[in-house]
Amino acid sequence: MEESAGDHEEITPELLMVMSASVAAYLGRSVRIRKARFVDPMQVNAWGQSSRVVLQASHNLNIRHT
Repeated sequence: MEESAGDHEEITPELLMVMSASVAAYLGRSVRIRKARFVDPMQVNAWGQSSRVVLQASHNLNIRHT
């Protein structure tokens, strides 16, 4: 059976180390992760979909007939 992000019950110490190293590399300084949790992928997709709808709606195309 395949695992997805929603199937995990806990964040492992190894995953915390990877996340910490990634953030430190991005910011250029060491960081301490105080809290981490998995996010519901359906909720994330809803935000992304909403943003795409707003972006596409802002592209008003004017068609000129000559």
